Amino acid sequence: MVLDSVVALVLNMSREIPKVVVELEEATKTEKENNKKAEKVIHALLVSLFRDVKFGENGKLVISVDGNVAHLDKQSGNVESENEGLKERVRVAFQWIQNVVKPIPLSVS
Repeated sequence: MVLDSVVALVLNMSREIPKVVVELEEATKTEKENNKKAEKVIHALLVSLFRDVKFGENGKLVISVDGNVAHLDKQSGNVESENEGLKERVRVAFQWIQNVVKPIPLSVS
């Protein structure tokens, strides 16, 4: 259900973006902006799923659900939690969101 919403959002965003050839500097700037936007979308989707998502130390997200806490490393996707159920839910949700927001890039020759 969430995945369908994310896919629809991404597809609509790609239709609205005009196709323009940009110089290398502008492409780098655009890539940085896109990464920032992707991080915001990932955070917003995690908040919509788990409600209590905060920024922790070393770039990790702290997710609290019913008194259980999980620490998600956004760079590696590793999840640390004493509750195995929450750990698995956060890991799978992050993987799905990551695959939708940052799909495999096509190489440009």
